[in-house]
Amino acid sequence: MMSDCAYIGIGSNLGDRIECCQAAIRAISEIAGVAVIRASSLYETAPVPPATGGWFVNGVVLVQAELTPGALLLELQRIERSMGRAAERAQGVDRSIDLDLLLMGSQVVEQPDLILPHPRLHQRHFVLAPLCELDPDLYHPVFGVTMRQLLDRLDDSSCVRLLAPAAWFAGSGEDT
Repeated sequence: MMSDCAYIGIGSNLGDRIECCQAAIRAISEIAGVAVIRASSLYETAPVPPATGGWFVNGVVLVQAELTPGALLLELQRIERSMGRAAERAQGVDRSIDLDLLLMGSQVVEQPDLILPHPRLHQRHFVLAPLCELDPDLYHPVFGVTMRQLLDRLDDSSCVRLLAPAAWFAGSGEDT
């Protein structure tokens, strides 16, 4: 099987949010057939919709994956469960970790349990900001525009502020 670049959104609004994100990245790096290439900076973001646990820490991780999108999603869900994430995936629910498969190469997938690209990626400042940091010229395979173009045209006034530079994760590919 050929490998694909995949972008995974990470987020946490419970406990030590930065440590939860770091632990999730370490767990992703341990998935057989997955190599973490680079991690974005971490951003502190207002929850959308508002959650009782408070602000999120969000980022995006670029990986090389020799798995199918469905197999990678199952591994991400396994990591979420192992980190205490309830099976409930409703919006507005507080969570120690949230892992979203955002993009996988130029694949377009529409299945009951998996939609690629992520169906709300283009509406979320907290996803587009770290995605643009990693690759502003990355094309959205459905809309045919870059992540930078999506961010520039986004009508989202939610607060997204830099919290920790990319060097927060030793495997981020950034010089520390």
